[in-house]
Amino acid sequence: MDYLFVPAQKSDAEKVFSLIRDRIRWMDELGIEQWNKEDYWGVFPKSYYHKAIQENRLYVLKEPETAAVVSAGVLSFEDWRWGDDGTPAAYLHNFVTALHTKGIGGIFLKKCEEYIRLSGKKKLRLDCAESNLKLNQYYERHGYKAAGRVIDGNFIGIKREKDL
Repeated sequence: MDYLFVPAQKSDAEKVFSLIRDRIRWMDELGIEQWNKEDYWGVFPKSYYHKAIQENRLYVLKEPETAAVVSAGVLSFEDWRWGDDGTPAAYLHNFVTALHTKGIGGIFLKKCEEYIRLSGKKKLRLDCAESNLKLNQYYERHGYKAAGRVIDGNFIGIKREKDL
């Protein structure tokens, strides 16, 4: 199936919020400590996503037949956590997938990488909680190498990047 990778529209916002709520509940059920332990909605309120939509930074992956949103993430070309090291890079945050779509995260990452490569950037960067071993292993399997640590309030994370 050829999923559609497109900037989110206002009409996609509630579906993205639903994906995040589902993923937070899933983290609670599995004892994974990340969004569910960080006051996620306080740090990333709905207004953050609405602004990302207005700025064409929130991207969604949609099923082609139903247009159902199955994954989402916020892309930008600067990130204070990384500073300006002169590397032409893009940054992915708030990456989420639907629970019922096995393998969809890898598809979303590939679509992001293609988009970012076409924009002329050389790396895609992201971060995740240091304590989330499964997610760190997931990113490693997809080619995202550890590139340092980040501490932001209660969040202690690993910076990761992939050459494109």
